[in-house]
Amino acid sequence: MKPTGSVMRVRTLVLTAFAAAVLAACATTEGYRQQTALFVGAHSDALLLEWGSPVARDRLSDGSEVWTYYREFDHSTAGGNRPVTRTRTVHYQDDEGRVHTRTESYTDYVYEPPQYWTTECETRFIVGPRGIVRSFRFVGDACVAEEIEPTA
Repeated sequence: MKPTGSVMRVRTLVLTAFAAAVLAACATTEGYRQQTALFVGAHSDALLLEWGSPVARDRLSDGSEVWTYYREFDHSTAGGNRPVTRTRTVHYQDDEGRVHTRTESYTDYVYEPPQYWTTECETRFIVGPRGIVRSFRFVGDACVAEEIEPTA
């Protein structure tokens, strides 16, 4: 089956976004919005090809559908001892009774326990009756992606 023009357009845009993502410095919510917006105006087939089947599909009164995608990521840190450089001020008196002050630096070790946490992202696409993605919304702290660099 030959891909339609909108599927090819989204594929090209997604590949361009992926290439830009590899070159970009950090993932942001704006980057997620930019990359998700590439599907608006495209056929839902492109969304299925890139994101797979949604976890839920709900029908709206106008015949449109809401496709819901959900991602969850588990994170952890190993924990352990971390060196911390500290300073202290020492006041002392010499043999002649004069008071002196000196600053000393030393290394202390702080134990940080292992940490475990989860981040989530829920994204909903509105797919029109003819299969065209009309809009999207997302919520969650895992809704991040590399920003798309503007082309010259």
